[in-house]
Amino acid sequence: MTPLQVDVVGHATTTKKTVAMCGALTLASLFTPVCATSQAETCCSALALKPGLQAKTYYPNTTLYSDRMSTYWSLSAALDPWCVAQPEAAEDVSSIIRTLTANNCPFGIRGGGHGFFALSNSVAEGVTIDLGYLNTTTYDAATKLASVQPGGHWQDVYNTLSPQGVTVAGGRAGTVGVGGFLSGGGNSFYAASHGMACDTVANFEVVLADGCVVNANAEENPDLFRALKGGSGNLGIVTRYDMYAIEFPNATDPAIWGGILIYDLSAGDALIDAMVSFTEAAAGDQNTSSIIYWAYLPALGGMVLNTALENTLGIENPPAAEVYLNVSGITSNTMRRADLTVITNELGAGQPAGFRNNWRTLGFQNDARVMRFAVAAHEFAVGQLNATMTADSGFNTLCMFQPLNNIIARHGVEKGGNVMGLDYWMDGGDGIMFLATLAVNGAENEANAAPIMKNWTDSVAAYADELGVGWGWHYLNYASPDQDPLASVGPENIASLQAASARYDPRGVFQRLRISGFKIPQGMEWIWSP
Repeated sequence: MTPLQVDVVGHATTTKKTVAMCGALTLASLFTPVCATSQAETCCSALALKPGLQAKTYYPNTTLYSDRMSTYWSLSAALDPWCVAQPEAAEDVSSIIRTLTANNCPFGIRGGGHGFFALSNSVAEGVTIDLGYLNTTTYDAATKLASVQPGGHWQDVYNTLSPQGVTVAGGRAGTVGVGGFLSGGGNSFYAASHGMACDTVANFEVVLADGCVVNANAEENPDLFRALKGGSGNLGIVTRYDMYAIEFPNATDPAIWGGILIYDLSAGDALIDAMVSFTEAAAGDQNTSSIIYWAYLPALGGMVLNTALENTLGIENPPAAEVYLNVSGITSNTMRRADLTVITNELGAGQPAGFRNNWRTLGFQNDARVMRFAVAAHEFAVGQLNATMTADSGFNTLCMFQPLNNIIARHGVEKGGNVMGLDYWMDGGDGIMFLATLAVNGAENEANAAPIMKNWTDSVAAYADELGVGWGWHYLNYASPDQDPLASVGPENIASLQAASARYDPRGVFQRLRISGFKIPQGMEWIWSP
């Protein structure tokens, strides 16, 4: 018998994978009083006393706590919470949310741990919900759906799926975490052919603010389904993504074509022109993708000019890539057919773990002038950083451009829409996603570099606006905290997020108690009564 499930507004629904019955539960019935002298003790003791959670709650100065803290990609994000709650199933997440909410406990949410800034995926004054044990990937050949959990990394997802002749639209660096990537939208090698990665999700299993575990898809909770596609951690904790699998042309040879080209710096203008042409024509070959980036790497002698190319059908030297391959000045070429994990690990190697990180982003129309300005501004910023950073800073930077053909936004609309805002800003035109990154050692260096990074990207935005080609859009997965990406997704999407929050989280748990991540722009008042 299929169990009955009641959603937050009392609608009875059925689902074959329902985890919890929610209708009769109240916060009062879930609260376990504890004697405590501080909020930290209250919150962590409440978790540790909860049946099934004692062994999944880790305290500072314990091996398990330290082990989890050592696995953050960015040291900027590795905050020390009061305790870590590490669920092993959706039922655990439900119990954790109910317990924290009943005790008015602030919390953060960590998926794969690839967030780059403080409070992106952990908290110092609160409890971190660490989804690292929710890391399995399965494939159902009958439904052609891959079920992926949020605590894993894309390299592991690919390694599981490739032997079965399929893959999914995931991160282009193998070390990127699943949950944050998908909840923020997700730009992948498959964006031109399938839309953003969130558009390839058929169903979300999500734990809501009241602890109910529900499914969100085109039929069940469709408003929540759309809002979860780019809405980040604002509406619940996703415990499973059911994604449409993408078949390799040859199941026995699950390879793509890809690699990195390094050019002489004199090729910069030609590569920018190549990206403009590639972006305009991307709808004609939706299986080839590209990135160009200037990397300042003192260990390699200074500035390095790179192009990353991929063809997801495994076609070598496809015609769409010729605009880059024909640019003179190639000094290194790793292009080959290889497993997706090999290609994504090669790209990820350029951004290793263990640094403090500052990322900033913006979008603009497909315009060579803005890209040339950004490159010049990058060189100026590097000069400022060299004059500011300490000798042991080990700093390096990236100035990166990614094509955004309007076919990407059209795929999203055709698949029911998302809340990323690309369709709002593109309005039928093409764009460029600009990413500026800094990796550095030392908190003081990180703080001193922040205004330099901001001035760099602000100057690019101002120049794009001056030319009339600027967008106000910031891709959530690359955005710095002050860029407030969810405020940039357009009024209709903001209204959709606010409406979904009001319906599925009327008390504002994920706006008030969730401390990590980006929030929905304010437009409502929540009724709060812990």
